[in-house]
Amino acid sequence: MRNGELDEWDIARGGLRSISSREIKSFWDGYIARRRPVPIEHGSLYSRWRQVSDDLVISLYLTNRSVGLFVRGPRGERYRTTLQRLLAEEPQLGESLGASLDGYPGCCYLTNHPLAMTDPASWPEAFTWLQRQEEFYYRTLSEYFGKARR
Repeated sequence: MRNGELDEWDIARGGLRSISSREIKSFWDGYIARRRPVPIEHGSLYSRWRQVSDDLVISLYLTNRSVGLFVRGPRGERYRTTLQRLLAEEPQLGESLGASLDGYPGCCYLTNHPLAMTDPASWPEAFTWLQRQEEFYYRTLSEYFGKARR
């Protein structure tokens, strides 16, 4: 990272106040209430997971400055294992998703939408973008990896 450049996962630095755990819970509650009623799991304080298959998960996340998502393996699987599985579908899958398999270290096919997530007025835009991307990733990954859970 270059001097002065903010990192995507930078939560507490860079002159922004950190989004509080109460705000994070409110964001996820709001997001879940407005999306299709499909299973979504608690990944961490900052993330929720949508299972695509037994070995593929869409991780939705929020930071102070953005919402986004990326593809990962099941809990406990190493990044390298997931990367190797996804390499079999390159470059077509990356082109279909419009994202790089390894463009952000440790995250497959990461894409994000920059917004000030510390401002609840930006949340409706974040909800809309995240919901569209979640469905797009789910449909695309399901096409490549067979029948997925609905």
